[in-house]
Amino acid sequence: MTGRVLFILLTLTCGINFLFGQSFNMKLMSQVSDLPGGDASSVMGYADSSGQEYAIIGSKTAINIYDVTECGQPVHVLSHYDGYNTSWREFATYQNYLYAICDVNCSSGLIIFNMDSIQLQDVPFDQYTQHFTKAHTIFIEKEEGRLYIMGSRNASHQNRLLIYTLDTEVVNGTTYQGTPQNPVLIREYFTSYIHDMHVNNNIGYASHIYDFVFRVYDLSDVSDIQLLHAHNYGSGSGKYNHSSWLADDSITVFEAIELPRGEPLRMFRKIQGDPDLQLLGQIHEPLEYPNSNTRPHNPHILGDLMYVSYYEDGVQVFDISDVSSPGSVKRIAYYDTYAQNNGLGYPSSFNGCWGVFPFLPSGCLLASDIQNGLFTMMLDLPEDDGTLPGNVTLIEHHNLSFNSESQGVILRSEKGYCFKVKVDNSGQIVTQRVLCHTQDEKSVKLFKNDLSFRDPNLGILVKNTTGNCYKIKMDQTGQLMSENYTCQMYINTVEVEEGDIIIETPTKGIILASPQGCHRITVQNNGQLSISDLISCP
Repeated sequence: MTGRVLFILLTLTCGINFLFGQSFNMKLMSQVSDLPGGDASSVMGYADSSGQEYAIIGSKTAINIYDVTECGQPVHVLSHYDGYNTSWREFATYQNYLYAICDVNCSSGLIIFNMDSIQLQDVPFDQYTQHFTKAHTIFIEKEEGRLYIMGSRNASHQNRLLIYTLDTEVVNGTTYQGTPQNPVLIREYFTSYIHDMHVNNNIGYASHIYDFVFRVYDLSDVSDIQLLHAHNYGSGSGKYNHSSWLADDSITVFEAIELPRGEPLRMFRKIQGDPDLQLLGQIHEPLEYPNSNTRPHNPHILGDLMYVSYYEDGVQVFDISDVSSPGSVKRIAYYDTYAQNNGLGYPSSFNGCWGVFPFLPSGCLLASDIQNGLFTMMLDLPEDDGTLPGNVTLIEHHNLSFNSESQGVILRSEKGYCFKVKVDNSGQIVTQRVLCHTQDEKSVKLFKNDLSFRDPNLGILVKNTTGNCYKIKMDQTGQLMSENYTCQMYINTVEVEEGDIIIETPTKGIILASPQGCHRITVQNNGQLSISDLISCP
């Protein structure tokens, strides 16, 4: 007796999401794709005193605000049209104000919105063009009440760092009285072009892209800015060091290299008294395995997690609780906002995820994708069942077979790598690392469920490249084995005609039975299979 496995899986399981997705340990909540003028740019979040949460996202012709208090149901609040058509918009917030700048094909300067008076039609704003008309990035160090403008330009100057106070600050004996609604310039610092700068505790981490240098400044006294550390990539390197963020240990810094393509994130350490940043190493986790030409854009750190917007690879999330070395940093989740080229490598120029914002109190994650708009997401990290079976997709009274040697069961590792369980030409069980996502997926996906067989005689029937058939099962002692099987005798079997079965949750796997009990098979990041004994069978 044969059957169709898709029917059995769908009828034997409840609450499993079989929807097409490009994710790992992250749940898509919503997508807004019809932004005015298209071409989404930066995204920022804002939470008011009543707990309402908002997403602010740039598009070519407008600054757009959505109420995302319900993470899965964004509500359009307003689109502010400034009269310019630009693909570069950036934002920052402080207290109840939103600050917006733009770059290329615009001259709006600094626009300040009062978020306390936000309405469906419009929001009160002030506009300042005294010191610059366009700029590339903006950052506010909230603890110090300072606003930084990088890559600013006006009719006279362009290579400047502009520093404003949003409070009262004394600089070199002069008192400057700024307010959130009326920033006051306290320093115009002429330097080579700074593309982006992260500031923490009056220390600025500046990416000088055209110098190919990463510099760290002491900004405590803006009248006497001091260079503390630097890393010179070299004038011939072409390394377009884009942006950075400081880890919570206050000495480890991550920087994204936007160009040339395929550059990994760099991990640095500050050593007191040493003018050179110590390069600890690199972090590189492309989704288009084995192609490595991914492009990191903007890192953001919240506690032990680093969120990175990665253009065609969407949003990637890393556990940085251990920053002793790059090898201790682990990718734990991702959502690929740009699925158009999946399975094709990285053929496009600058497409995909521009920015990510992980700082809303609710945990609702915001991401902007240039072509695909605004995404809201939530982390969905699995809990380990340990020795308990937990939720399962149970295959009873049947073996599971695949129609061709290219098909099989795919397991996810802790970092999200995909490994197909196969039998090689010598009859040994092996794994093969495969691309997790393609454009035309016909695979069945299991989320937070093991694929389980209750009968010790049952298992997974596969073909190797020579056309020989094997059954993957447990032996009498509870060890994983491959058993020769006659291909023509597929009885009591359900067949997977197309695609694979992908077990998407890394703590889940294949549960096989033996006379000794039931055993879960999972995969490690190096592709090695692990077997754990369960205290009971499903």
